[in-house]
Amino acid sequence: MVTDKKKEKTDSGVPERSDARREDTWDLERIYAEESAWQRDFDSLASLAEPLMAMRGKLGSAAALAEMFHASETLDRLSDKLYVYSHLKADEDTANTSNQARQSRIMQRLTQISGDLAWITPEILSHTEDELRAWMEDTVLQPWRYVMEKLVRAKPHVLSPPEETLLSRAGEIFSAPRQTYKMLTDADMRFPEVENSRGEKRELTDGRYSTFLISRDRSERQNAFRAMYNTYSSCKNTLASTLAANVKLHNYMAQIRHHESALHAALHPDQIPVVLYESLLKGVHDALPRFYDYVELRREALNLPDLNMYDFYVPLVPEYDIKVPFDQACEWVLESCRPLGDEYCGILKTAFADRWIDVYENRGKRSGAYSSGCYDTLPYVLMNYQGTLNHVFTLAHELGHSMHSWLANHAQPHQYASYPIFIAEIASTLNEELLLKRLLETTSDPAFRAYLLNHLCDAFKGTVYRQTMFAEFEKMIHELDAAGEPLTFDVLNSRYFELNAKYYGPGIKADPLIAHEWSRIPHFYYNFYVYKYATSFCASQIFISRIYESADGVEKYLGLLKAGGSRPPLELIRKAGVDLENPQTLTGAFDNFGRTVQELRAELKKFQ
Repeated sequence: MVTDKKKEKTDSGVPERSDARREDTWDLERIYAEESAWQRDFDSLASLAEPLMAMRGKLGSAAALAEMFHASETLDRLSDKLYVYSHLKADEDTANTSNQARQSRIMQRLTQISGDLAWITPEILSHTEDELRAWMEDTVLQPWRYVMEKLVRAKPHVLSPPEETLLSRAGEIFSAPRQTYKMLTDADMRFPEVENSRGEKRELTDGRYSTFLISRDRSERQNAFRAMYNTYSSCKNTLASTLAANVKLHNYMAQIRHHESALHAALHPDQIPVVLYESLLKGVHDALPRFYDYVELRREALNLPDLNMYDFYVPLVPEYDIKVPFDQACEWVLESCRPLGDEYCGILKTAFADRWIDVYENRGKRSGAYSSGCYDTLPYVLMNYQGTLNHVFTLAHELGHSMHSWLANHAQPHQYASYPIFIAEIASTLNEELLLKRLLETTSDPAFRAYLLNHLCDAFKGTVYRQTMFAEFEKMIHELDAAGEPLTFDVLNSRYFELNAKYYGPGIKADPLIAHEWSRIPHFYYNFYVYKYATSFCASQIFISRIYESADGVEKYLGLLKAGGSRPPLELIRKAGVDLENPQTLTGAFDNFGRTVQELRAELKKFQ
């Protein structure tokens, strides 16, 4: 642990990409050492698509389908490699026009190829279900049996070949709302400087926002909060338009593919019943009193007459304003993963040694953090590391994703290595919990223990309550659009503000600017994504207890990661020992949260 006792560096500028040290950047030369190599592979895409085009009208046997799957894998693997490189380079600096042009080129080409080959699925599904099931039994198709099962299940929602071709060729157009949002918020939007408690000014960015919100100075938190949302508000009509267009796209696609709703359509590929989504919302509503108790505890601990939305991130233990150097963060994450065994930790070491991670913020860099890669690349991690404890947990989270990818890629064939997001968030949230447990076990300092319990409460708040609130908002705006209500800026603001008041309860005196928060949540462009954080967090709590109980628990958990996407997600999770359709899984998580709040309350009394 490193506690910052020194005066913080106060330069207000954000570094340029050219200023980044090589060792702090990801090693994309492992994908393409030279731009000419990327170009050669790009030029070869057309020739790889030709054998598939020649199969049109000939997919009438198990042998023909096997040949098609082989040819498709070769094309897909190269396409993924080209795309991953281009999007990672683009995210290094979203204002770099060369990088943006490269990404645009590959997206255009992949959209074209997707349109040219959109006839494949409809042609396969033009055969009767009996024929398809008979082919599935043929030895030659055994490597793709689950792929075939998913195709048969999709049969009612697949359109004719001409219709599928039209939709595929419009892929780049359909991505326009998300791309516009991304360029506006990452490249074009500029934030003002914010003055801290020492009278020093620093430029506000999405990456730095969290560092302002953990300030002990309430006026600094308030100034950053208002600067952030006033900036987003300055683009309010554009942001409302991009989100509304994205919602309309989801509703339109659900309608033409004969789904009951956009929610049904989003859950269908993973075979997730809608009742699970709805049960999550109800379960969280029923457990809101536990959250209100934490809200009141936070107000008391901060000795405030009322609690505002910018008061939720400042640590409740004032003497622990922690700054953690990146090297220390890496050591903590590695040590916390020791319960997962030598194989896991050995691979994790290579993440640091082989430069999987792009560490620090630079001007134009995509905000936030993520893990990204494909079957033939490293599972890279983008960070905007600021040295806070939250950022250490973000590192653990994203490395959980990357380790999941590594293990699945090395245990599964290409067609089953990619795992659904529903499972992905188990791997990430479990790594966060391992880190927290490790830090709690290794500290004898009661103040740091209180600090960590505070973090656990905040993690539950952010991953379960907050993400479920987002999930309810997402469901709500899709239903409003489906009912014909325009999603104007005022409608989005009023609905979001009401929902925020419901979730945070009567103990909050919310700044009206929180109504704009929907406009800075990129996950609303990912189509019913956020609920998976909450379900995964609840599942990971059970997995982590079993990991500490026995070697069998470790083996089953690693088996889940190595399984990739080889079976439906609920089936794989159940096989590993957790039933997410059992209400007790959710209830147990809220019971744990309630106990943690009480434990934190007891620890905090020692400092009053």
